[in-house]
Amino acid sequence: DTLGGRHIFEGRAQALDQLIDGKRAIVLFARDVTERVRAEQDRRIAAVAFESRQAMLVSDAETNILRVNQAFLDLLGYTREELIGRKTSTLRSGRHDAAFYAAMWESIRATGKWEGEIWDQRKRGDLLPLWTTITAVRNEQGLVTHYVATMSDISERKLREEEIRHIAFYDHLTALPNRRLLLERLQRALAVARRNNQHGALLFVDVDNFKKINDEHGHHAGDLLLQQIASRLSRVVRESDTVARLGGDEFVIVLEHLNADLALARTEARQIAAKALVSMAKPYDLEGLAYQSSGSIGLTLFNSGDTDMDVLMRQADEAMYQAKHAGKNTIHLHGS
Repeated sequence: DTLGGRHIFEGRAQALDQLIDGKRAIVLFARDVTERVRAEQDRRIAAVAFESRQAMLVSDAETNILRVNQAFLDLLGYTREELIGRKTSTLRSGRHDAAFYAAMWESIRATGKWEGEIWDQRKRGDLLPLWTTITAVRNEQGLVTHYVATMSDISERKLREEEIRHIAFYDHLTALPNRRLLLERLQRALAVARRNNQHGALLFVDVDNFKKINDEHGHHAGDLLLQQIASRLSRVVRESDTVARLGGDEFVIVLEHLNADLALARTEARQIAAKALVSMAKPYDLEGLAYQSSGSIGLTLFNSGDTDMDVLMRQADEAMYQAKHAGKNTIHLHGS
């Protein structure tokens, strides 16, 4: 053509009885089939792409499922007969709320596309994290005729992220929150106390005579003791509370949602601290080694989000040393 592009023609030649310059004349009939050939090529390419290793789903404008590829069936465990004609919403896991889907569809209406993480449900019932792209297909009038979704399984990536998070925020020996996560939880507890006009408490817990077990029975026995103490402390607190390990033989407990009345809050905190001491003082079985231990607890209360965390940590630490000086296996309240 005049733009230098190539065109494809379909032709038919027919010989005539008429002679021109002694040669038999031929008539050639041709029509431009470039667009038809290109459309056929596009359909073949689309068919190959649709049966790629990436899971794909096509629905109509009312989100009724029209087509799914084999990768999709393998991923979610359905047959085509079980999916065709059903609403895409039947694949929802229940993990996302209505606001999530409302925002998703608003993005598709506004931009024609949405991309993000969705948890869907396999046929067998387990949940699967998928990186999903949903694209709206429009006709010449601009009306949506179909939606095309592509999905990739990101389970392994999520697992790696969780492993990295665990390393970053949890103690490797006891699996308790470490100092970094403890400070986040304490900051949250301070904000909750201020918002709800409640008290909270910070407890420093130190294992009495911990050096002795390491010296007499080795570090493995000491590690076993710390693991069992971590388990016991976790069982005496409430679900909203946090038990963390700072390192060595030092543990910290954050108590939330204590009474608005200071005296009652102090009593609640002391009761939980007393349960912790009783639990720590029970006999231990360290892989056949019978062992007896105890702990010393320093306690400080808070009720304002403006309270400095460093000050609180220092107060609880000082109270813990007061408990040790008082003979160990006891509780000391800061300021008392």
